[in-house]
Amino acid sequence: MYCPKCGCEYRRGFTQCSDCHVDLVAEPPPVEFDRTEWQDMVKIRTIADPAWLLVAQSVLQGARIRYWAKNEGLQDLIGFGRVGTGFNVMVRPVELHVAKKDVKRANRLLDGLENAGKS
Repeated sequence: MYCPKCGCEYRRGFTQCSDCHVDLVAEPPPVEFDRTEWQDMVKIRTIADPAWLLVAQSVLQGARIRYWAKNEGLQDLIGFGRVGTGFNVMVRPVELHVAKKDVKRANRLLDGLENAGKS
C-alpha cells in the first residue's frame, strides 16, 4: 500500500498515511521529475569528508532536492584513493551541485547542519 501524496510504502493492514492523513492506494504514485540539465546546476559545496558527503546527500534527498556529486565515483578509482586526505588528490574533493532554483533552500539546510554542533 502506498500514499498517493508522499509516496511512502506501508505494510498490509494500514489504510491511511500517518503523515498526510489520506487513504492509501495499491499502486505507488508515478515519480515526476522536472528535467534539470547539468548546465542548470550550481556548485554549492566542496566536500572532502566522505561521511559529511553522505549526510549532505541524505538531507538533500529527504528534502527532495535533486543533486549531482561531481567526482564522487572517481575517488577510489585512480591512484591511492583517499589516503590521508579523505579525498583523492588526483581528482580533487567532491563538488556538490544542485539546480539553480534549489540553491537557497539547499544551502539553508546544509548550513543548519554545519552550525548545529556549534554553540
